[in-house]
Amino acid sequence: MLARFATWDGDHGVQLTDLRVVDLGDIEGDHDDSVASAHGRIEEALVAAFERAPVVVVFGGDNSLTRPAMAGAARRQGLGEGWGLVTVDAHHDCRPLDDGPNNGNPVRSLVTDGLPGSRVAQVGINGFANHEDHAAWAHARGIRVHRADEIRAEGMAATLHGALGALRDEAVTDIYADIDIDVLDRAFAPACPASVPGGLRPPELLQAAYLLGSDRAVRAMDIVEVDASADLNDITLRAAASVFLAFCAGLRNARGRGTD
Repeated sequence: MLARFATWDGDHGVQLTDLRVVDLGDIEGDHDDSVASAHGRIEEALVAAFERAPVVVVFGGDNSLTRPAMAGAARRQGLGEGWGLVTVDAHHDCRPLDDGPNNGNPVRSLVTDGLPGSRVAQVGINGFANHEDHAAWAHARGIRVHRADEIRAEGMAATLHGALGALRDEAVTDIYADIDIDVLDRAFAPACPASVPGGLRPPELLQAAYLLGSDRAVRAMDIVEVDASADLNDITLRAAASVFLAFCAGLRNARGRGTD
């Protein structure tokens, strides 16, 4: 899908050919007997990736990969040592862990692993996309929640700047960003199994990706929950590709020409 886009971001005056990007390829093995073995390889792949690059982007895949990917990113310091999480998602992803890790509980898993809830910010939560007890669990642990309605009222820039500022007040120095494409309204994300009406519009999501790329604290990001086989006219795939490009434009703008 990237071939469908220019490398020039005219909105921000950024040329992406000045950004050095390395494709580390697929994580080998896609038919594991258990989720744990797959997650183990994802975590180790992130540890290795950070030996080669200062910022890493992971493409999924279901949202369960956020847990091992963030664990790999934070391996050296530990989850409780300065790391924070920003999710741009319609869902809290705080389902119980009774059946093990899955795409509905990566946030709960990470908090259980030691990430303080006060260092988690959730942006784009949709009104009818979550169970009440999941919202209550997030609230009880101090997770900051910014709903889709807040974004429509206040704008993405104000909402995200507020979320990032609150994380800094909690002494967060490094941020993992999880972008679940089902945060988009279902009209714009037909290939996301859990996308629902009332979600964000593409310009709002692209602005979020650009702002996250522009923030030097953001060290890793994932783009998840796209089932390419279920897409219509490449609507969702192009949305995901444009999110990656917007993030790269933010990186280039924040770090200057010739950036790795």
